[in-house]
Order: sequence, then C-alpha cells, then structure tokens
Amino acid sequence: MSSLSQTSCLSLFLTILLPAGIRAQSQFSRDDSLVENRAYYNAVSQYHAYLKPEPALYRGNRYHEYAFQLAEGHPFYGDGKAHKGSALYDSIFYEDLTILYDMVKDQVVIPSPFGAYKLYLINSKVDGFTIEDHSFIRLKDSLNPTAPRNGFYEQLYKGRISLLKKNKKVLRDDLQLSGVRQYIDSSLSYYIKKGDTYYSVHNKNTLSHAFKDRSKELNRFIRQNKLSVRKDLENTLTKVSAWYDAQDLIH
Repeated sequence: MSSLSQTSCLSLFLTILLPAGIRAQSQFSRDDSLVENRAYYNAVSQYHAYLKPEPALYRGNRYHEYAFQLAEGHPFYGDGKAHKGSALYDSIFYEDLTILYDMVKDQVVIPSPFGAYKLYLINSKVDGFTIEDHSFIRLKDSLNPTAPRNGFYEQLYKGRISLLKKNKKVLRDDLQLSGVRQYIDSSLSYYIKKGDTYYSVHNKNTLSHAFKDRSKELNRFIRQNKLSVRKDLENTLTKVSAWYDAQDLIH
C-alpha cells in the first residue's frame, strides 16, 4: 500500500467511525472537547491496530550500523539508547515508537517490524518526532535567506516565537601511532525565530539583537532572574523566549 493510499484510507476510516460533528473538528485544536478528542484518538488507534505492521511506516531504507568501535562518543541523541517516542510521518501520526536519532547522519531510526534490523525514516516525509519529552521538527525553509540549514532541530520553546536547538555531531579521524582513531565531535547552535526571520543566538550581543525592540527590559529581566548567557545559555534562552512572548499580552 502506497503512502498516498494509506493517507486516503485513514480519511475513509475516520469518516466511517466518527460522527459528522466530530469529523469536522478532529484536528486536536484547543477548543475540541474531551469527548471529541477521545473519539478521534480511538478511531486513529483502531486504524493503526488494523494495519499492523503498517506498510507506510516501514518504507524507509535499512539503517547501516557503524562498522567500527568509536574511541570517544556516540552518534545518537541523548544517552545513545533507543527511547519511546512518536513521529508525524507522511501526514500520519504514529505513537509508541522506539526511536534512535542519529545526529551524524541526521536520520530517525526505528526497529523493523519484527526487530531483525533497523531502518531509517525518509527525511522528506518526517514533519516532526519526539523522544520522551523532547520534541523535534524538520526545517525546510530553503527559500528563507535567514533560515539555518534544512534538517531536524529540537524545539525548546514554541509560542508566537520559536526557540530551536541544533546539536550537530560529526565523525572525526585522529591519527595516532597505532593507526587512525575515530571519535565524535559535537557542536551546539541556537536559533530564535520571530515572524519569518531566524536569529542565530550564541552570546549576549546576538540575544540583544534578536530582541532589540525590548533590549532594556531584556537586560532587566536577565538581572532580576539571575540568568547568565555565558554560563547557562540554554536555560537563559528558554526563559527569555517565554518572557518575550508574553510581553505584548501584558502590555
């Protein structure tokens, strides 16, 4: 079954199972009632159960394991182990997945249906995924001159502005007397998106530039809350983003 036909089947499945009033509002908006959400969730769950193992989910290519022992580090997100997660894949939401995120290859990796091997999801079809309580989105703003490179970014904050984190890992060679030693080198980048503009933020000056319309209030907020861009960048950016996002509502 092609991914297109599976998407069409999902629509037909929901049309059959859901009352008309619920079908019209089955997008999980904040205004949906608990009953409507539960009915939609149950219908989607029945659909997934009906198709297992789901052919559209397992259309990715076989994942190739690293054929060597790294001297230092690992290529994956977090502790390097697979964790529970979910994915919005080809416009279909899948939950209760077991996910590894290979940050060297920028691939979302899942076990094959019967666990014989691993495969990776087709990047262009992944809109986002989660690992435990961490959420990732795929950037595809290739025509936006301010946007960072396309790929997967962790979403640390989402409101009227967004805070994104890119933890990039690269495989390096280290020449030793005994031969070539391979290890993982990593780097962190943070981006704030306001409207259609992305700002790369890595120090106090770039943060002030991103929020230049409230620079005085920004400095006051950082001082009053004893935050430090230099010592605790991620925590500071997360709190500042939430603060900035609330200012227009306050005023």
